[in-house]
Amino acid sequence: MFSFIRNHQMNIMLSLCAICAIMAVMLLLTKFLSKKRKWILTGMEIIATLLLFFDRLAYIYAGNTTSMGYIMVRVANFIVFFMTSAIVLCFNFYLIDLLRNEGKLTDIPKRLVFTGFASSVGMLMAIISAFTGLYYYFDSQNLYHRGTGFLICYIIPVVCPVVQYTVAVKYRKCFSKFIYTALSLYVFFPIAMGIIQIFTYGISIVNMAMVLVSISLYFLNYLDVNNEISKAHNIEIQAYKAEQRRMKNIFSQAAKAFTTVMEEYKHAEKGSAERSAKIAKELAKMAGKDEDECDKIYFAAFICDAGEKALSYIKDYPFLRETTLYIGKPYSDSIPEYARIITVAKDYDRMLNDPSIPNFYLRDYFIREAGNQYDPLYAKFAVRILDKETNLGLFGNNLHKLETELICNNYRESISSGVEITQNMVNISFDCVPLSKDENEKIFSIPSIILFDSSDGMVQKTQEEVDSHKYLEYGEIWFDSHIISTGARTMEIRNLQDIEAEDKSDATDSYKISFGRFEDHLILKMQNPHKIFEVIVALPSASRAAYIAITGENICIRNLKIQAANHVVEKNEIPRINEKINYINRIESDVPNIQIEKPLAGFTEPIEVKNSMKLFFHTQSLPDANLVWHCPYIIIYHSDDKKVYGNNYRQYAMIKFDGEDNESTEFSENKIYVKKTESFKNWEEWEAQNKVGYESQIDFSRAGNEITLITQNKGIFIHNTTKILDGTKEIYVALSGDQVALTDIRVR
Repeated sequence: MFSFIRNHQMNIMLSLCAICAIMAVMLLLTKFLSKKRKWILTGMEIIATLLLFFDRLAYIYAGNTTSMGYIMVRVANFIVFFMTSAIVLCFNFYLIDLLRNEGKLTDIPKRLVFTGFASSVGMLMAIISAFTGLYYYFDSQNLYHRGTGFLICYIIPVVCPVVQYTVAVKYRKCFSKFIYTALSLYVFFPIAMGIIQIFTYGISIVNMAMVLVSISLYFLNYLDVNNEISKAHNIEIQAYKAEQRRMKNIFSQAAKAFTTVMEEYKHAEKGSAERSAKIAKELAKMAGKDEDECDKIYFAAFICDAGEKALSYIKDYPFLRETTLYIGKPYSDSIPEYARIITVAKDYDRMLNDPSIPNFYLRDYFIREAGNQYDPLYAKFAVRILDKETNLGLFGNNLHKLETELICNNYRESISSGVEITQNMVNISFDCVPLSKDENEKIFSIPSIILFDSSDGMVQKTQEEVDSHKYLEYGEIWFDSHIISTGARTMEIRNLQDIEAEDKSDATDSYKISFGRFEDHLILKMQNPHKIFEVIVALPSASRAAYIAITGENICIRNLKIQAANHVVEKNEIPRINEKINYINRIESDVPNIQIEKPLAGFTEPIEVKNSMKLFFHTQSLPDANLVWHCPYIIIYHSDDKKVYGNNYRQYAMIKFDGEDNESTEFSENKIYVKKTESFKNWEEWEAQNKVGYESQIDFSRAGNEITLITQNKGIFIHNTTKILDGTKEIYVALSGDQVALTDIRVR
């Protein structure tokens, strides 16, 4: 390495001089340093340039016996020794400037006072040496030789930087990592080269090293400045964002105050504007809108009820007025997107908070009106929000909540909330106290239960409510074993037993009831203070829900408690008093027929998906079907035992014949295309055709990890591609659905 430097020393020195000179010019032009520091750094670069430039001249003119050579050798060597101490002094100024600015020091450390004085002495000694030959002398051939005091010249460039570094270490926390690195390099790299210089006569590696650290000082200062600018920029950005948030909060509060006054003036439902705005923002997020657009949609939805005239005064946001003009209009691509989103959001909120509209009818409505009243994309998103909030995508509500007390003067004057009867047994207990004006007067006083089906799990009283919630009452049962059957197919009392009377000091009686169901049969085990008996109820169909509500006559019902019995009703546990209504007594082919009376309540046997496969079957919706998703479902999945929801179950896709799809999962990516063809007239016609029944065909094709499904059913064309992400090879398909009978299932 040293031989390379020795051979190319002149070129290396010239290149480093040029670089240092360029650095000096760039420092003079920079605007990101203080004036004093800029001049100090510029001085250091100029000193480094002169140091190496004259060191190079000393080598060039060495041995040149002409008058020019005589002068240049002496001038060059003098400047080299002089500048060696001068650069130490300049570095001292730089360190002092750092401590006064970054370190906030008012008093200069004494060590830096010492190094400043010592470096000045070093410069003076260079002048003395030029006349005395202390450091160097020249022979008759004008050649440079080390003098007797040569090692003295190393004291200043070695000792002073070490002392300066001790100061830098003490105040290290005041400097950035870039500045501290620059200080360390500036001190130790030339010292290391100086030690080597003692043993490598004829190579100016110390001077080269000082030039190199001067260059590094420029770059590290530049990086430090750049870092500080970045920090300042980030602080400005954060301040700007904070100001944005503050202004947004102010605007939001103003909008909220405005809409609150407007709701009171128009007698509108309180909070509807804010709820609609939040829904609109969520719809926008689901569509992938950025935060700025989501905020615009939020505020447009918040204040859109102000009207076109009022919003026209907000000149800076013309989209508010333009959006308001189209809100509520039937879907069209020509309508602004903001208006399409807000139309969905406002109707969603209005219907969701209307007690006369059941949630699953709201879901059904958005599916039906997608492409008519609503943008199909945002109608689909509204359905997904509803499914997430209510789980209506698969299951109904299981309302396990009861009032703690009921006072019933007249029969059915007060009725508890309904509790759904499911396959899981439930216990209810309560106490009763008769209501009597005269203690000697005996009146009929007894609790009873009402069995019913209603979309909101409540007993309906008016004809409007009955129609709205599709209310059906199965019957009434009194705790004295008296029954009235209305909508049920059959109701029977069984195992009636007397209970021995117990002496009581008060007039309170305790009552208990346990209930559960399996398919279309219910069992109710009832107990009053004197009797215990069972009631078996055959429902009109297994697809309808069943609820139980508590009421009575001339009685106070209190301490109502409800508790899960930790028992699941199994097949044959409830005596069957009516035959099951069967809609699958048709021809059976490759796969057994199946009748599905609840969402995903049953599945066909698994069919492995081949590279090319066709699935044929007859489908017919059950008589109680009245929602668009009461139709067949296609499930693509894997499990170790080949069963849906089996061991290691992974669902890749679930597609409903009404065109609904489940979103992509961690195991798959789904891309679905749904189109209503010319043969599709309306949903009512489609549902009617489903109830009549028809032959359906599904085409499957598989290429590696992609499965394509194509089917067309009474005007609804579905093309879905499922990409399997987990590398599973054995993929299965099963048919399921809701309130549907699937028969004559063939695989080709």
